[in-house]
Amino acid sequence: MQNWRQFIGGALLLVCFGFRAEAEAEPLVIYTENYPPYSFAAPDGSVAGAATQKVRQILDESGLEYTIRLLPWARTLQFAMAEKNALIFSLTWTPKRDPEFDWLAPLAEANFYLHARADDMRLYNGETLASGTFTGTCVANDLGCEFFLWVGLPSEKIIPIHKTMTGDFQMVIAGRADLYISDITVNRQLRISHGHDPELTKPVMRLEGKTGFYLAAGKQVPRAVRGAVKAAHARLVSQDAYDIIPAATLPE
Repeated sequence: MQNWRQFIGGALLLVCFGFRAEAEAEPLVIYTENYPPYSFAAPDGSVAGAATQKVRQILDESGLEYTIRLLPWARTLQFAMAEKNALIFSLTWTPKRDPEFDWLAPLAEANFYLHARADDMRLYNGETLASGTFTGTCVANDLGCEFFLWVGLPSEKIIPIHKTMTGDFQMVIAGRADLYISDITVNRQLRISHGHDPELTKPVMRLEGKTGFYLAAGKQVPRAVRGAVKAAHARLVSQDAYDIIPAATLPE
């Protein structure tokens, strides 16, 4: 009986070592975009930001080797969904994205608003959006286009563009579209970082419902890797050493 127990114990140990070896086989590449204040390039060339700090905390706890790379969002998504050693942040949870990713750890709450020109005095609500009176612009295949459908804007009133970062903002300022969608914290920081006056637009309608910024992995990433990251996050939470970044709010 003792020999049998030793055999079982040895087998379990080999399995655990196997999972650990699978998780540590290749250094991870953590992709994100320029998305201040959550992620951005520091003067020394490293990736900084509030969400970046959370990601480093989790990955350091996991013991996995990793690097963080800042890329345009389209490439970030492409690599994160194709490479077996890739993770991604700050990925916004949406119903469409939910089955495509494993949501490893929440990083920050989000507070998305429809934004219009500062001098636009029209009423924006679910009824007026559904009427087809307004147009909205968003980066093609990005969450903004999905969010416009979510709030009821007719698909023919959505204007996709290919210029990232400030393209949607510039479309609204130029009068070529009525609305764009952004988290209110990101909106202000992004405009300032690109030399624009954030006061040229204003938030006019909050998007209700579950959302938030996450560290995530495509389903092609080995389960052992995803499990190691989730376990690291769980340990930090159990030690009261981890809190998600609260969403910025507008004054009542």
